[in-house]
Order: sequence, then structure tokens, then C-alpha cells
Amino acid sequence: MTSPTPTRQQHVIVLGAGPGGLTCAHELARTGYRVTVLDRENFLGGLSRTIVRDGFRFDLGGHRWFTKNPALDAWFRNLMKGRLVEVERTSRILFGGKWFDYPISVGNVLKTAGLVTSAACVLDYSLSYMKGLLRSAPPVTMEDAFTQQFGRRLYDMFFRRYSEKVWGRPCGEMSADWVSQRSKGLSVWTAVSNALLKPKEKAQSLIETFLYPRYGYADICERMRDDILSATGNRVMLECEVRNVDLSDELHPKVTWNGPNGLVTESADYVVSTIALPVLVRKIITPTPPAAVVESASSLEFRSVICVNLMIDMPQLAPDTWVYCHDEGLGFARFHEPKNWSPDMVPDASKTSVVLEYFCTEGDKWWNTSEADLVARSVRELAGLGLLDPARVIGGFAVKAREAYPVYNLGYSERLQAMKDWIGAIPRLAIVGRGGTFRYNNADHSIEMGLLTAQMIRGEVGKDDILRVNTSIEYCETNLVPAATRD
Repeated sequence: MTSPTPTRQQHVIVLGAGPGGLTCAHELARTGYRVTVLDRENFLGGLSRTIVRDGFRFDLGGHRWFTKNPALDAWFRNLMKGRLVEVERTSRILFGGKWFDYPISVGNVLKTAGLVTSAACVLDYSLSYMKGLLRSAPPVTMEDAFTQQFGRRLYDMFFRRYSEKVWGRPCGEMSADWVSQRSKGLSVWTAVSNALLKPKEKAQSLIETFLYPRYGYADICERMRDDILSATGNRVMLECEVRNVDLSDELHPKVTWNGPNGLVTESADYVVSTIALPVLVRKIITPTPPAAVVESASSLEFRSVICVNLMIDMPQLAPDTWVYCHDEGLGFARFHEPKNWSPDMVPDASKTSVVLEYFCTEGDKWWNTSEADLVARSVRELAGLGLLDPARVIGGFAVKAREAYPVYNLGYSERLQAMKDWIGAIPRLAIVGRGGTFRYNNADHSIEMGLLTAQMIRGEVGKDDILRVNTSIEYCETNLVPAATRD
């Protein structure tokens, strides 16, 4: 990796070894900065972790690569050259013992739901659409937004049940922001037109193919780590828990962490944090932020996830990349089969595996359920769906992830903005990533943020550009990231 030497080699400390943090460090190291990456865990990747067990590879949930930003896509393809597979998205919704295609297939809906139910859904949506034309105010709650987009009947059949399983609270208590962010441009009409007319431009939720690292999503982070460490002086350090970011000297912040060698404090020219924003503000930054900022941080919540991973002695369970499970009686909300994403995720073609996601809050009934009980329940429920013979299961385990999903409850945006405004005024501190910005990013958004943060530190873009990622009306409408290379 070529490392041109700046006039004075500046030192940047990055808190977190997930995609956003490592991308920032990778881009800075490429242009001659000295970087130190710290992570409290003993593995790379954060939520993009890949676990290897007995020849099977499991991601912490399924992470695809898709972006409409050509410069970002070129950077990614160059980084992962020779290590990618293209995957055809085949997703379905499981509801009431019936399988519905996703994205929508008109024939499938008519066949599966029945003509009467389908007609009722279309009529209900038409009424909702007409009411929307007379409504001047934007939707406030998740319930309002889904109903406006899809109609009350479809909302109740599909979106309410799944959303409440994911978030653990009624949709009437959640902000409409999540709906607008995750399903921009998607409605009954766009789904039908995509199914029937196959237009060239599809809504973001109707993506039909995506790229995926052949050996699991953590391979992205491992490639970047190897590049970072190829330059003298750079470090990527695991099992290092950050205890303090001291901003007393705004131009030379200090970071204290507890690692294998005990407490260490180092000065930096810049600090980039991917630590969960409320935790950073409440527990790590000194001097203590203003009381209003700390109070805002205390009110924000995260949802956690448990992934139950099963190893199975059979070639395939189902052909899907994702299955969304809306039935309230099922403990898991979604599952995927890693082999359907890449054949290298299993030891041989006669085997398969499955990852089942239980959304939870730390300390609740799912979080406190034992690993053995989670595995047993997952096997039992898959068998009840007719997908699995329990005798075929050759192993299973569970992995817990804290602070996986920022919760967009009502009023969150004002509280979040108070924290971002305060941090935005600190000259040598930047926030990146899903947890770091408290924004529901996909991995490509966090990687784009990482690249922009490196460019901001080099004086090429402004600080505000970073937080514009994943906020446009059109998915990746503005190509913020100029062409970058991997030497």
C-alpha cells in the first residue's frame, strides 16, 4: 500500500473496528496518516462479524452490498477483487402458514391470499390513497406512514406484526422516519408496476441482485485491516475498551483505554468514534457535556439481536436469501440460509445452515433465555413449519449483539439533533456508523461515512457532508464520495 508522507504525520485514533471505522482508518493510512483502531471485542467487524464453527461460516444477520454510488461501488469492487459473488435476491414473507413473494408478485398474491382478500387490500389501499391526497401534514408515527403507503389491511396483515416483533412496541409509538428511510419510493403501485412492467429504475426495497463477500461479510474488514497494518506505525487493537475521550484540549484530544497491557492514554490529532452515540456522550466524553445533551442521550434506546445458528446435514432448507416471519407465535422474526448467499459458507455441498434472528432488548425474556433453549426452540419451530427434520441438525449455538438497532421512538429526532449539534462544534471529534450516528445504516452507508470522514480530516469535504449519507429522498441520489483507490 502506497503511503505518501504528509508534512507532519498526524495521528488519528478510531474507536471501533466495524466497517465505518476501519474504512476511515484505511483511507487515512493510504494517504500517510498514522492510525490506531481500538475495539472492545476480540473480533473485527462489529455487527458485520462472521463466526466460523466446524467449517460453517455465519454472519451476524445477513448483510448485502448494494449502492447506487458508482465511485463507492468501484472502491468496494477494487478492495474485494476476486472475493465477491453476485446473489439473486429471493425473499418471501411467511404469514399465517402461507408464503408470499417479496417483492410482490401479482400472481402469487392472488393465488396465496385469495381473490377476496386481495381485492379488499386494493380497495382499502385506494381509500387510504385518496385520504392521503386530502391530508397536508406528513405522517408522524410508523403506523400512519405504513397505512398511508399500503392501506390499513396490508399494514395489519404484514407490517404491524413484523415491525412490532422487531421493535418490541406498538407502531403508534414509533416515528414515521424509519418507514420513509427504509422504504422510500415503495408502495402498492410501485410494487405492482415493478412486478408487471419491469421498469429500469426500481425502488430501493425492490433490489433484485446484490454483491456478497465469498467468505462472509467480515472479509471486508479483514481486507482493510491487512492494508492498514502494511504501513509502519499503524495499529488495529482488539480487546481494548475505551474508558475516556478527554476533550480538554480541543485540538489534541486524548483517549484512554483498558487493554491487555492495562490502562493506556494517548494523544491524537483527531478522534473518530463509532461507539454508540448515547454511550459516548453519557459515559466516555470529558469534560461532561451540557446537561441538556446528556439528558437527550439518556432518552435514546437501542434494540439488540440474538442470532441462533444451526448446522444442518441436508443440502438446503429453502431457496430464499431472506424469509420474513410475521406470525406472532414464532419467536424469530427473520432467517436466512448462508449457503444461498455463497457456497463457501458451508464445508461441503451436502450441508447447509440457517441463521434465525430474535430481536430483543437487553435484559428481556429473549435476552435471558439460555442458549440451549434458544437452539431447541428454533429447531422445533422450523420443524413445525415443515422446513426441517430435527434429526438433521448436527449443531447449534447463539450469538448476542447489543446496541444493534437504533430505536426511532417518537421525539427521538429532536433529542438526537441536540447531541449532533454539540458534537458538530467540537473541532477534532467525528462520529461514524450506525451506532455512532444513531442512524439505521446499511453497511454501504457506514463505509461511505468512513470514506467521507477521512476526506473531511484531510480538509477535502465538510463535516456536514458525513451526516448527509443515507438521508436523501432518493436512495444514494447524491454521489458524495469521489473516486478512491486501493493501491
